[in-house]
Amino acid sequence: MTHNPRSSRSLRLRLTVLATLAIAVTAALATAILVIALANSVRANVTTTLNAYAASIARSATEEDWPANLPAATDDPSMWAQVVDSSGTVVAATANVDTRPALYTLPSGSTTPQPTASGAGRGEERVVAQRYVIGTTPVVIYAGSSTRLLGILADDLQGKLLYALPPVLIGAVAISWFLIGRTLRPVERMRVEAAEITGSDLHRRVPEPSSHDEIGRLARTLNTMLARLEDSATRQRRFVADASHELRTPLATVRTSLEVGLAHPDRAPWPELAGRAVTETARMQHLVDALLLLARADGNALDRHREPLDLAVVARTTVDTASARIPVEVKVAEGVRVTGDPDQLTRLIRNLLDNADRHAATSVSLTVTTGPSGDAVIQVTDDGPGIDPADRDRVFDRFVRLEAARTRKAGDTTGTGLGLSIARDIATAHGGAITITDPQTGNRGTTFTVRLPALRPTTNEPDAES
Repeated sequence: MTHNPRSSRSLRLRLTVLATLAIAVTAALATAILVIALANSVRANVTTTLNAYAASIARSATEEDWPANLPAATDDPSMWAQVVDSSGTVVAATANVDTRPALYTLPSGSTTPQPTASGAGRGEERVVAQRYVIGTTPVVIYAGSSTRLLGILADDLQGKLLYALPPVLIGAVAISWFLIGRTLRPVERMRVEAAEITGSDLHRRVPEPSSHDEIGRLARTLNTMLARLEDSATRQRRFVADASHELRTPLATVRTSLEVGLAHPDRAPWPELAGRAVTETARMQHLVDALLLLARADGNALDRHREPLDLAVVARTTVDTASARIPVEVKVAEGVRVTGDPDQLTRLIRNLLDNADRHAATSVSLTVTTGPSGDAVIQVTDDGPGIDPADRDRVFDRFVRLEAARTRKAGDTTGTGLGLSIARDIATAHGGAITITDPQTGNRGTTFTVRLPALRPTTNEPDAES
């Protein structure tokens, strides 16, 4: 698919067009609102003036006599007025309509005057009507004024605004183009930097603007993602290197044994060489199985199979099938139930028991109970040399063996440095956590505590079993 170079500038162009359209629509709406508001204001002012003028004419009447010519309006000489009785006869009028018959009539029950044949065709004007009883004669006073000036004013205002609109739009286009380009400039710098980042230089970061707006948050999010990718790549490279190192030793042992046997086929102790090869092969098989399990952990596939489990049953079964050097003291509370994968939880407990068995001096205990917050608690305690508090987080890293007494003993085929890491991954996949503390009694040893979400809280106390 070919890349169109114009598409890289389309966002700025589209935003400029949208901003210009928004300004144009806003200006048009503002113009319409201004013209309508001005027209309504002028009409309301004219209506108020006409009502006041009609009221002043009513006050000028003496009994039933009217002046020969009604007084003209002082504010607007073009205003006119007629006093019409109930028969439609003009009783009095201003000088500018004194020879005209009634120009308007007011239907019964209405407040809106209607033009007569004489009043039709007078053009744009505003007329009000007020009913009065002068003496004993009911009359209607009509007062009107031309609104042609209002139309001229509205047309003139609209024309000036229409003339002003094109320069405003041109200025809006220029300002929008400049401001949008300036706003998108950090995005372009981020794009250029991100395009140059490869898998070999994940330590690089996109430039972060000093602002705290959406672009600043985007840059910080991208840098956080790059940091996670860098950490993941670093851990992957370290994992591959450690796995290669771990596999190299048993492979070298098997090869050396076979080469020695082949060099001296008559004198070689073949049963001993075969036994050594089987031991190292078992160690490699155990390591490969652990690596596959860790790969599943990295793919979030450790707890795809989930079902309700009784941890007491899982703990007893694990102890019964384990080949332990030291007998395990089991204390389990009945009814501690969780939801999880039985095979993975069995592996978790077995890994903790294997670790305790390798380092214990005389005793290993397994406890299953319910914690104060209602979660399921698994504890494995040994009386070995213990783990320094500074190393209690590092011990869960992959291929980590402490330099102290808790190291793999000679002939050990299971101490790959992955058991505790696998145990932590299984606990995390089941929504739990694993911690290391000192035993509650005594000064020696280590206690591994696993906390898992309980399916059904229970208050049963653990019963001791041998």
